[in-house]
Order: sequence, then C-alpha cells, then structure tokens
Amino acid sequence: MIIDTLFLLKALASISIVVALSLIAERAGPRVAGLLTGLPLGAGMVIIFTGAEQGAAFAAASAHHMVPGFVTTVMFVYIYAMAAARGGVGGVRGVIVPSLLANAGYALAAWGMSFTNIPLIWSVPMVALCFVAGSKLLAHLPNTPIMARVSFGWRVMAFRAGMATAAILLITGIAGNVGPQWTGILTAFPITLFPLILVIHITYTGSEIAAVLKHVPAGLGGVVSFCVTAAFSLPAMGLGWGTAVAYVAAAAYLLAFSQLSSWWMRRSRA
Repeated sequence: MIIDTLFLLKALASISIVVALSLIAERAGPRVAGLLTGLPLGAGMVIIFTGAEQGAAFAAASAHHMVPGFVTTVMFVYIYAMAAARGGVGGVRGVIVPSLLANAGYALAAWGMSFTNIPLIWSVPMVALCFVAGSKLLAHLPNTPIMARVSFGWRVMAFRAGMATAAILLITGIAGNVGPQWTGILTAFPITLFPLILVIHITYTGSEIAAVLKHVPAGLGGVVSFCVTAAFSLPAMGLGWGTAVAYVAAAAYLLAFSQLSSWWMRRSRA
C-alpha cells in the first residue's frame, strides 16, 4: 500500500513538473526555462522512490553515479539543439531527426559511461568542464522568444505527463535489477525535459526549442549539487532529511548562479 501511494504521488509530481516547465518556457523566457531544468525534478523523484524501495544506501550510490552520467545529458541537449536549429522547422516532422540523433548520442555516451567508476573528486570537475563546454558551444544560438503563444489542450498535457511518468516508473521499477550504476546513468536521461522539448518543438519551431536548450548546461549544476550532496547526506541523515538537504543545496546553487549571471550581464552592458 505504501509503495502504491508513492507511485501515485510520483505520477502526480511528474504531471505537475512537466506542465509547469512548459508554462514557464512560454511566459518567463528561454533563459529562465533553461536554468529551471537544473532543478532535481526527475532525479529527485528517482532518489526518493529508489530510496523507499531499495534503501538509502542504494539511493546514495545511484546519486554518486548520476554525477558523471550528466555528461550524457549534455550530449543529448547539444545534439538536439544543433539539429533543431539547423532544421528550423516545427511540427511532428521537425522533431524526428533531432530526437533520433539526440537519443542515439545519449545511448552511446551512456554505454561508454557504464564502463567507468569515477570517484566524485574527479567526476565533479569533469562534469563542470562538460557544462562549460556545452554552454560555449551553444552560445551562438539566438535567444528566440515564444511570441505567438498557443493554448495547449488536455491531450498535449496528457502526452507530456505520460512520457515523464512512464520514464520515472520504468527507472524506479528496474532499479533493483540493474543496480545503482545503471540507475544513476539512466536517471541522467532528460526525463522531464524531453517531453517539454517535444511539445515546444512540435508546437513552435526549432529556433524556440534551441533557445531553451542553450541555457540547459549551465542550469544542470543544480541537479549535480543535489546528487553530490545526496551521496553524502543520505547515508548520514536518512532518506527524508538527506533528500531535503540535497534539495537545499540545489536551490542554493541555482539562486547563486542566477544572481551571478544577472550581475555579469548588467556589467557587460554597462
């Protein structure tokens, strides 16, 4: 009964997260939407539910392996953004090639990461360099805002929520069989981001989604802060308090990064 209740909460959380990110992308601009993808949304839910089912030690080990796994996320984001910007079209036809290429790039990177067991002392700076490189490589893409807003119907909302929920249910369901390393690597897949990508790209064009994705690598520092903190706080404090402390670390990173980046932009314009 407890696990069934947790699964229901997980589904409801997935629905809320994906819908909220879509609305933010339309109303707050691509930079804010991109940075908010760094919140530990899918990763947090996986940690909570694998911790409830497999134990805090398993969840902590998974968080450890999530950190280098975010190299695969940057690979996915870079490939999709470049392919979408190059194609420049929206609709179902526009998402086919970027989706195939990005998922293939993710799968290749995930397969490579499965052969590694990198300590946090090395994986954190490695991922940080990867984020910087990804941001630099995508910096030339224009910040195309969503101008002509489209009212999303319940079918679109159900599609977004269904994809995210299915991914989270799958990862948490197989965690006990694949172990903490593959659980961490699979969690690095853009669980809540990919449905958002598809909806925005299908509804608008490749330019709008590329503008959102160019800011994602910088925002991913938030979820990395969550994972690094969780790797230590879960064994020491248990699932509840350990997860709460990890969320605080993620929020602190995103707040600090947002303030610093805003200050830097004002200074550059001065």
